[in-house]
Amino acid sequence: MKKNTTTLIFLISIICFSQNSNKKTYYYFQNNEITKADFKSFDDRKIYTRKIENDSSIVKNIYLHKNTGKLDSVQHQQITMFLTKIIGSEFDQGKKTMIHLYRGNDKKIYKDSKHKKYWKWVKNNSNRYQSFLIGSKGLQIESNKEKHIYLDEYNLLEKLFFQNSNFKINHLLIKPNGKIYIYFGLDDILYALDLSLD
Repeated sequence: MKKNTTTLIFLISIICFSQNSNKKTYYYFQNNEITKADFKSFDDRKIYTRKIENDSSIVKNIYLHKNTGKLDSVQHQQITMFLTKIIGSEFDQGKKTMIHLYRGNDKKIYKDSKHKKYWKWVKNNSNRYQSFLIGSKGLQIESNKEKHIYLDEYNLLEKLFFQNSNFKINHLLIKPNGKIYIYFGLDDILYALDLSLD
């Protein structure tokens, strides 16, 4: 009897594993199909991957952490007005503005407000750059000008730039000419800043 049970378990295992190995895998880069070789050639530091699996296939999709875009003059003016409203006189539209947007992580925003190397660089380049840590609505934080912490009570930044992001922290660089860099994920604010330098 034990022999029959062992044989049965062995056969079920083979069937289960063979079903998995028969699944076809598809590779995509930002929703465009690519080869497996292309998929493996990406730098892991610059991308994140989403995997979807069903009974017959596996879909692996690569997305860049960094994406670029351009605000038209009306959009740029609206964002400038909004940032002036939540940040106040500290906001200077003539500088490159780095925004780190937090959701669902109260402790991380306070930890990043104490990142000495990051804030030293911002201070040394304050003639060209400014940076703000902004929490989404629902985050249990209080605005603190000295620590560069602010709250987006309307969730406007999240709705405009990060609605499809699953990450707890995202980043946005706005240049005075309206060019924007959008970063999905990246827990290290210094690394996000490094990617924005050009």
